[in-house]
Amino acid sequence: MEKMIEKGKRLFTHRKDSCRLKPGDHIYSFRGFYSYSHHAIYVSEDCVIHFIHTESDDNGVSGGQEEPPCKCGYQRNVHLGVVKSCLDCFLSYGTHFSETLHVYEYEESSLVKKFKRAGTCSTSKSKPPEEVVAVATALHKENAFGSYDLVDNNCEHFATFCKTGTRSSEQVHSVMNKPFIPTLVNVVKLSSS
Repeated sequence: MEKMIEKGKRLFTHRKDSCRLKPGDHIYSFRGFYSYSHHAIYVSEDCVIHFIHTESDDNGVSGGQEEPPCKCGYQRNVHLGVVKSCLDCFLSYGTHFSETLHVYEYEESSLVKKFKRAGTCSTSKSKPPEEVVAVATALHKENAFGSYDLVDNNCEHFATFCKTGTRSSEQVHSVMNKPFIPTLVNVVKLSSS
């Protein structure tokens, strides 16, 4: 009976305590009142590598003064693109602090995936953990994942690329399948060009 309850819980949540994370895990935390999630690769000792905006989002809010770096060395609006930070910096990245970590599941069945929220699992096969960490570390070292783009090159694309070798974002895919969204995205892209 306990195994069935555990499987039922796993169907709806992948919440983890940081002490249970393993190097190579694709993790995420919800932002914006659970409207989207931010993704990373856990590498070791409470450190993650994640992909953030490639341009500063300061917009003069801090009066041109840089915030001091965290104890992990990460400094907001200075370190951009593929960054390495502690879990606290990862959880506080963005507009809303999150206290929960979740593990993105790979090799889920198509049936189970239909019941889960987009951006929490994939049917794809994952690379071995040591290879995932090596890919994330190389991309961080070279800061080589291109320019950040919410639709075409975001943090979930980065994490799934590290895990599978393919850029994919289930969150974007689920939104883009809405009938009017692709047209709206094209209009926004054209107006910002």
